[in-house]
Formats: sequence, C-alpha cells, structure tokens
Amino acid sequence: KTFATRSTDKFNSYMRTAEDLMKRGRFYRAADAYTLASLYKPDDPLPYVGKSHSLLASGEYMSSAYFLAKAINMFGEYVNIRVDLVAMIGDKDKLESRIADIAAWQKKSGSGELQFLLGYVYYQTGRIKEAKEAIDAAAEKISGNFAVTALKKVIDASAETGNN
Repeated sequence: KTFATRSTDKFNSYMRTAEDLMKRGRFYRAADAYTLASLYKPDDPLPYVGKSHSLLASGEYMSSAYFLAKAINMFGEYVNIRVDLVAMIGDKDKLESRIADIAAWQKKSGSGELQFLLGYVYYQTGRIKEAKEAIDAAAEKISGNFAVTALKKVIDASAETGNN
C-alpha cells in the first residue's frame, strides 16, 4: 500500500469510529476521533464539522463554534447542507437543552461566536426566524467574518422565501 492509501484508510477508519461514538453518546471521544481523522486529511472540512457537532453535544459551545467556522472557512458551500442535528445528537430533548444553554451563555457573555452557533443550530432545526435574529446579531458583533457572512446569506435567503 502507498502512504496515500494508508492515509485515506486511517482517515475513513477514524471518521467511522467518530460516527459510531456519536451514535453511542460518547461525544468527547467522538471529538477526539474527529481530531485524529483531521490529522490524515487536514484540508477536509468533514472532521471539523463532526468535531463541531460532537462538541455541541458535549456542551463545549465556544469550541463548537470555532470548528464550525473552520469548516465553513474551508468549504463555504457547507452552509447549504442540511444536517439532522436531532439524529446526530441522539434526541430532541438533549438538543433543546443545548440550545437553551447556549442562549443563556450568550446572554451572559454577549458572545458573537455563540450567536453564530445559535444561528446555525436554529437554521438546521428549521427555526428560521430565530436563526435570522441570531445570525444578524452575530454579523454585527463579528463583522467581516467569512463563516458568519456565508451562513447569514443562506439564512437570509431562507427567511425571504419562507423555506425551512
């Protein structure tokens, strides 16, 4: 086998492991597996998206926002992809709890990064009105950020057309 083949095999193995760990609710371990996958393909946005989702599920919101932005900065078209966060995290109540927690931390801190994360989560769960409010606030606080601008464009388009 060539080094490139081994690298791809390792990447795929760690990605599968991370997905399995997510399904089992082992979110910190999943984040570690996504990190290992990213070592084999550092230019692939998927491990960063996965790590963002696993950190969201773990309650590590600022880190989740960071890796989400990193993935969008690498592949701007990611904002057009719809993800079933409920299925990814395991249940709707856990996701709703995470949303409430992010909102509470954002209110305390005034963080634009947490507004960005809320905009993403609201968008992915079809709550376009809340997504627009969150991403508009994020865009004010973090002006000129590519990831925020890209997500804002998609959310604004959804709000204009009434699409969820």
